[in-house]
Formats: sequence, structure tokens, C-alpha cells
Amino acid sequence: MRPTKRHMKVDRYVDPAEFDRWKKVAEDMGFLYVASGPLVRSSYKAGEYFIENVLRGKGNPTDMPASPTAESSPSLTL
Repeated sequence: MRPTKRHMKVDRYVDPAEFDRWKKVAEDMGFLYVASGPLVRSSYKAGEYFIENVLRGKGNPTDMPASPTAESSPSLTL
């Protein structure tokens, strides 16, 4: 259900398994942390979780390129 008529209509229900699949795709691409779920925004606690995962040893930000170019950056289209 959409909150108001000013919001877009719901196109379809996304099954939780689809969120899990996209999480796996992003992790396979090298993302250090992925929040994938029905109520997650693109910036959902991103900084906190990134630092937490780096501190836990899940990734090292110094291993990442400083500024990827459009040609070298993977893109994901839903």
C-alpha cells in the first residue's frame, strides 16, 4: 500500500529471497557491507556499518581504488 496518492503505486511485492540474492551479488562485487531489505534506504547507516566492518577485519579501505572511473566501475541495474 502506498502511504498517500502522491506516492507511486506499488508495482510488485519483492520476495525476501530477492533481497538476499542482490546482497550476494553486491558482496561478490567486493562491497564491504550490504544492507538489502524492503525498508532499507541507499544510505541506511552506511558510514556506521562500513567502519564497523573495516574494524572487524571484513575489508580494508586502503585496498580500494581512490577514484574509480566510469569504465572500471561495475554498475548494477535493477
